[in-house]
Amino acid sequence: MAAPLGCGYGDLVLASSRAVDDEEEEEEASQKPSPSAVLRWSTQAKQEISESPNDCIECSALIVAIGPVATGFIHTYLLHQETEILGMIGSGLSEDTCNTFEQTSPADATCFLHRLKSAPSVIVCQCNVDIPPEMMFSWTQQLFSCINIHNTYVGILASAPVSEFRSSVSLSDVTVPFLRGLKTNQFHGKPVCPYLEQPNTAKGLPASVLTHCQVYRVPAVLYMCYSDSIYVEIPAIKAFLPVLKGTPFRDIVQENPHADITLRKLVELRALQNNLYT
Repeated sequence: MAAPLGCGYGDLVLASSRAVDDEEEEEEASQKPSPSAVLRWSTQAKQEISESPNDCIECSALIVAIGPVATGFIHTYLLHQETEILGMIGSGLSEDTCNTFEQTSPADATCFLHRLKSAPSVIVCQCNVDIPPEMMFSWTQQLFSCINIHNTYVGILASAPVSEFRSSVSLSDVTVPFLRGLKTNQFHGKPVCPYLEQPNTAKGLPASVLTHCQVYRVPAVLYMCYSDSIYVEIPAIKAFLPVLKGTPFRDIVQENPHADITLRKLVELRALQNNLYT
């Protein structure tokens, strides 16, 4: 690849509130099933899958937005078009948990799969919740389980704090927020921004999705926005604007004349939600 792929997690130390035998604790842990993500399709999607010769939904472009900055961008510049909900990926849900696909139950606060009605082969995944590290592999497997990706371009958008960015250049000399890109070997051409410099690596769910694409030889590109704010702000969301001119976005985007209004409302709503939990 033209730039390094990587997925790293910091050491996690859990403090126990009770004294237990180490062997007993390890035995109990080994008996617990690993948490897994749950994929549920809408009635329409189920019908399409059942009627498909390969039991998959056809997809020419899969857009995966991870985190509030990326999902805010996709909401403003892509999902203003007419869409339908194809399904959802739930984290930590049991098989009998009810969901409505209309965000009217607690189980609906999860990751939704949308399809553009103007381009039915384009699927957009909005993941605005934190996926635990132990569930990322399962989540990624579920995402790709019923999508035909043989002729698919995958675009991944995510964000990270600029404090995680390592560079020989002082950050005071860098305009923040900024974009960096990574791609799989099968993605021909270059990202619309500089490659992510070494020794930086992608982490978490974005790395899991990109690594899956690399392993299965899917053309994919990851765009990471580095921001210096812990809040969702308009400059960070707009930092993604250059991606609209690149593959796989350029052929599916329709101009949103009300983008600035949408952004203001989105940022105000996010700020209100932050205030409620602080």
